[in-house]
Amino acid sequence: MVIDSSKLQSSELREFLRASTANLAVLPDFAWFEVYKQETVDAILAFLSVIGDFPKQIVVLKSGGEIARMNPGLPDGITAMEQHDVAPLIREMAHIMNGSRRSDPFVLQHLRNLWSAAAVNLDGMHQGAIDIVTSLPEMSEQMFSEHEIRMLRTGGAYTAEMFGNIFGAAEQIWEALATRHGLQPRSMDRVHITRTYLFRYALGIVIYLLWWIRIGSPKVERIDRIRNDLIDLSFAVYGTYYDGFLTADRKAEWMFLNLSRALEAMQE
Repeated sequence: MVIDSSKLQSSELREFLRASTANLAVLPDFAWFEVYKQETVDAILAFLSVIGDFPKQIVVLKSGGEIARMNPGLPDGITAMEQHDVAPLIREMAHIMNGSRRSDPFVLQHLRNLWSAAAVNLDGMHQGAIDIVTSLPEMSEQMFSEHEIRMLRTGGAYTAEMFGNIFGAAEQIWEALATRHGLQPRSMDRVHITRTYLFRYALGIVIYLLWWIRIGSPKVERIDRIRNDLIDLSFAVYGTYYDGFLTADRKAEWMFLNLSRALEAMQE
């Protein structure tokens, strides 16, 4: 299961890992960034409080940028998204953080480097959030009529035309993202496209738009909250490749469930 930052220290995660050695916790790159950005040794100790006891059951994903550029036709599938031999690294980190070496100048400098990298990555995500959020009102107007928007807000059943608009918007976003990352979207068949991280993220953006409409299309005043929503969305996308998504955030869970259902509908 993909693990959200909100569940990294939870008893649920500990019980999940303890129940069977076949149970694996999948950690995306932003799980680490969220910890490192706090810039404290205590934050890292808390981060390792559960996973440090189960190093062989931890799967660490490659960076989002690497995964976005992957060829979806590769036969090794999701294993290509994963880093290898992370258990020794997690063991070593836990050993250092729980011992006297955590105050070593070399260790502290290494941590500062990680903290700086996290800040750069999160700043990039912040800018991306601004670009997407400013287009939400325009997207909703282009995709849905006033009647359809009322249906979305009141929980009405989606029409075939609404589904067509949702998937059509996702394909447009996917083509723009794919081109930006060096992929050739028009040369891929439908099966390969739906396997790509960028298509699932594009569909997730449309799912996020539906959530925004459902809550009344509020004016955006806290861009940092939107950035966090998009980080949660990336976790939800990763969850669609595995057996689930463990999160304490109801909005993130809603996005994951609806994204999973949308992908299932595309495969019918």
